[in-house]
Amino acid sequence: MLLKNCRFIITQNEKREILENKDILIGERIEKIGNNLSKKDEVIDCRNKIVIPGLINCHTHAPMNLFRGVSDNKNLQKWLNEDIWPREAKLNEEMVYYGSLLAIAEMLLTGTTCFNDMYFYITDIAKAAEKSGIRCFLGSALFDFFDSEKTFEEIKKSEKEINRILEMKNERIKPSVTPHSVETCSDDLLIECKNLAEKYDLPIHIHLSETEKEVKECLKKRGKTPLIFLENLNFLKNKFISAHGIHLNKKEIELINKNKCFVVYNPCSNAKLASGICPAKELKYLCIGTDSVASNNNLNLFEEMKFGVLLQRLKYKDSGAMDANRIFDSATINGAKSLGIETGSIEIGKKADLVLIDKNNIFLNPNYNIISNLVYSFNGNVSDVIIDGKFVVREKKILNFKLDEIIEKVNDFKFVLS
Repeated sequence: MLLKNCRFIITQNEKREILENKDILIGERIEKIGNNLSKKDEVIDCRNKIVIPGLINCHTHAPMNLFRGVSDNKNLQKWLNEDIWPREAKLNEEMVYYGSLLAIAEMLLTGTTCFNDMYFYITDIAKAAEKSGIRCFLGSALFDFFDSEKTFEEIKKSEKEINRILEMKNERIKPSVTPHSVETCSDDLLIECKNLAEKYDLPIHIHLSETEKEVKECLKKRGKTPLIFLENLNFLKNKFISAHGIHLNKKEIELINKNKCFVVYNPCSNAKLASGICPAKELKYLCIGTDSVASNNNLNLFEEMKFGVLLQRLKYKDSGAMDANRIFDSATINGAKSLGIETGSIEIGKKADLVLIDKNNIFLNPNYNIISNLVYSFNGNVSDVIIDGKFVVREKKILNFKLDEIIEKVNDFKFVLS
């Protein structure tokens, strides 16, 4: 495929170049970038398009799109105990499959080409991802609540699902190891999770220091804060991804930076649940996520980026605490680095995960600073999405499944889940 005469190309390369009026030749990977490129078959006129790398949502619970709007005014513990966990107990494979397709549709239509998920029934999430064409990392949320009889059941379940995903032999769909948190996992379960990740060379994805309660209970039970406790278990390696990090102290921030560990900033969800604001300004290895629709209430990373900048400025009372360029990095190149994938920038040899945006969109004009406009004013209404060199969204329409049927199906589930 040839993307011809792209008006702007936001490369996200090392120099963060923004190219104008160039062509991009793609297969599964980006083959050439330049002028007057030619190809006999599929040529796409991009003279009125902005081309950006596909966005990467580094912390999701995709099937929870089924719970949009069920609980809007409670803190995390009440939200979970009173409204979320009772509904999750009613879920089945079919619900998870269709809830995942709804989430994937929302992500694709707002420019996300890869997501990093932690939930249940992950083989059904994988089936939805395969149907849609999106890229993802999937892990089964592991809890034992300090019950030793459940510990090895959870590990056995996780390893079984890891192998099911590997057996799909789909390069876009990768497994991960996802212990829920230090608050819900015993020492033995966490150690076994680390061993499992090392055995299969997989990322570890965990909730970390999301609430003050989590930190206080860890100090009481283990005599250490959550991150220091995990360091003692040798968790802090390059494939360690922690979500939230709201209540990291100065020592922990230094430690996480020293070990080049990525923290996923979830500004909207954390604000909605009144959990706090991540010290993102101080974190060198920052990516971004939406968390679930139940706590957000959408999966639009453009909205997340804007909130992310504004909340840092509010937290530090400093208009320079974070800027549009840094938060855009968190949704592109940093997300790719955290997951070890060859996306996140538009460079020769990288995977062809690209998003096209109409340059004449009202929210992008006038154009003094294109990154500023994308972060602070764009509503996420992208025109086209390409993953592995193939369209999955064309002219604002999902190509690989019928969205109307998904919407009808999930509204049927509402009567069971309410």
